[in-house]
Amino acid sequence: MIKQALTKNDLIALFKEIGIRQGMILEVHTSLSKFGFCIGGAQTFNDALIETLGYNGTLIMPMQNGTRSEPSYFRYPPMKRELYQKYRDNLPSFDIDDTDSEGMGRVVENLRRRCKAVVSNHPVVPFVAYGKYARLLCAHQDLHYSLSDSSPLGRLYELKAHCLLAGVSYDSMTSLHLSEYRSGVRPIVLQGSKLANSDSWTKFLELSLNSDDGFLEIGKQLENKGLVKKIAIANGEMRLLRVDVAIDEGMRYFDKRLAHYHR
Repeated sequence: MIKQALTKNDLIALFKEIGIRQGMILEVHTSLSKFGFCIGGAQTFNDALIETLGYNGTLIMPMQNGTRSEPSYFRYPPMKRELYQKYRDNLPSFDIDDTDSEGMGRVVENLRRRCKAVVSNHPVVPFVAYGKYARLLCAHQDLHYSLSDSSPLGRLYELKAHCLLAGVSYDSMTSLHLSEYRSGVRPIVLQGSKLANSDSWTKFLELSLNSDDGFLEIGKQLENKGLVKKIAIANGEMRLLRVDVAIDEGMRYFDKRLAHYHR
């Protein structure tokens, strides 16, 4: 039985309570189910975010298309070796309008479908943005090393953007991957995908990124230093923090690990 129902105004009140203000640039990761029953679902959630940020604000979310990558790295589930080439030959080319994100939830897909949304042109880890700086954030994303300083993450760092973890934890925080790039803690791998308007498989260099290794510990350190604002929601918590502060903390964490390895 539904005993409580959130409206757009209820969500706006929650967003203001945690510290979201007009004019912010906001990276958002969401598990909508943690909010309980929301009237209008993802549409209402995004409407509330956009209204809270106002005319000068910008909303950005990672899309991620994990199964558009090199099949030999598939783990959940793995793919038979005999199917690798069949997969590479038959994967559709990336299309900004038609390629859905995978496992990122209804909120991301709702934002992608909006007529003023802007999507970056990467076949595996694109971003979707909406608002004043959407085109600036998504204007460029290198094929190689796709979440490095040349990606939207680098611009989020430079612009001192904020990150909202709405019902998810730090292992969902895409911007922390920039700490992995800057610290050099991860090995280089050869990736691949189908690019926009291309029928051929294209290889590119990437890092073996791993949000399960260190991201939760980085989050704990940020909280211990009082750098995260948290409030309770129906089935979890919502957190707000600065992207650049989190990335710097991540670099310190990984740099200490590298120093330990090199003793």
